Amino acid sequence: MIEFEERSQAFLSWLSTSSVSLNSKISLADLRSQHAGRGVVATSDIIEDEILFTIPREVILIAENSDLSAKLPQVLEELDSWTALILVMMYEHLKGSASPWKPYFDVLPLTFDTLMFWTQEELEELQASAVRNKIGRDSADKTFRETILPIFHSNGAILFLNGNFISDEELLSLAHRMASTIMAYAFDIEKKDGDKEFDEEGYTSDEDDEVLPKGMVPLADMLNADADRNNARLFYQEDALVMKAIKPIAAGEEIFNDYGPLPRSDLLRRYGYVTSNYAKFDVVEVSHEILIDTVAQNGAISREEIDSRLEYLDGEGIIDTGYDICRPVPGEPIQEIFSPELLTVIAALLMPTADFEQMKERGKLPKIGSISSKVASLLSKLVRNRAMQYATTFEDDEVALSSLLASHTQNNLSRHSYRMQMALEVRLGEKSALREAEQILQRLEATAIESEKDHKRNPRFHTDDGSSKKRKVG
Repeated sequence: MIEFEERSQAFLSWLSTSSVSLNSKISLADLRSQHAGRGVVATSDIIEDEILFTIPREVILIAENSDLSAKLPQVLEELDSWTALILVMMYEHLKGSASPWKPYFDVLPLTFDTLMFWTQEELEELQASAVRNKIGRDSADKTFRETILPIFHSNGAILFLNGNFISDEELLSLAHRMASTIMAYAFDIEKKDGDKEFDEEGYTSDEDDEVLPKGMVPLADMLNADADRNNARLFYQEDALVMKAIKPIAAGEEIFNDYGPLPRSDLLRRYGYVTSNYAKFDVVEVSHEILIDTVAQNGAISREEIDSRLEYLDGEGIIDTGYDICRPVPGEPIQEIFSPELLTVIAALLMPTADFEQMKERGKLPKIGSISSKVASLLSKLVRNRAMQYATTFEDDEVALSSLLASHTQNNLSRHSYRMQMALEVRLGEKSALREAEQILQRLEATAIESEKDHKRNPRFHTDDGSSKKRKVG
């Protein structure tokens, strides 16, 4: 506790000597009891648009601000911004007290609860969540072995400034730690206006807009995030980055940034925590394979015909490795729950052969308007098949989570138990999304069946302008 506080105070002193402007109405708080590390809280009432702190651009930990950019300019130029920042952070960390960012490194975490650091046993608690396929530990390891290690081998005299050489395995461990720090804490750093290239009409190039370097912004990265309680935002100026209040903040309230609409599985993967405030963004990914298996089980179309139609759809850029099912929001249309690509593929695969061939000849795709009973029925089967991929039911997980929380308090949860809790919350969120989607589909299917019956009783044809007219019968 004493060391934690001492490091916090040393960091604040460093900010002061680095020309960082701090509002006297905020303070750095110890939030470890909430599994949140450090956070920033208001000590007095803050009004909207009030500046909380200002960080000069030269204080940002970014490749161009490190003296390594002068020592190994060509090496850094050949790396992407992500890998370049990893290398710079490893270099500055190994410099120890010689690094101008030493007090900053001292308050950054040494351990993480991001999925990169979970054991295989812990990862299995996520069951069938697609996030398990997005961790990328092996690919990161390969990149570090093929890129970072050779740079250290070739430039040891520069990178090991104090002659404190460490083994390749220690370097790999440090590279993973710095990469996880960047994933959890780094910002996209917008260029100074003077560094941007403008065309004759005053617009920046696509490259300027899309390729933004990553940078570590001291203090700004210590704001925790909350989708509902977001009350601050980082603004980019020519010579500094400015954090402002975007609404009034009362004394005693924590100051929150926001990560945007991230599902809790991605919160866990990137930042190492979950919160119920992001439950509304939960998403379930359905693999292309289970979609095709479900269509084949339906029996309305042969495997050969499925493959033939998929070839056409792939040429039209519709086929993907996976499709999203979003957590339903009351009142929103079905098209907002299921990805448009998924709806398009299903509609195409369920079309009568003659209709599909005619559409194919015209080089078109199905228009997704109202959902037919056949499409709703198939989607229901797909949702059920996806739910069956999880080893436990929604009810099982509710009991397990209640039992875990009843046997521990948040303050005495072990790291393993804390990870088990987060895994349960992620898979409960995904199963809940599937349950709610299926309930909506069942109602939609029933409504569509009645509508189709009514259509048969009162035949209509559609004109080119979209209006409907009664068809003469008999």
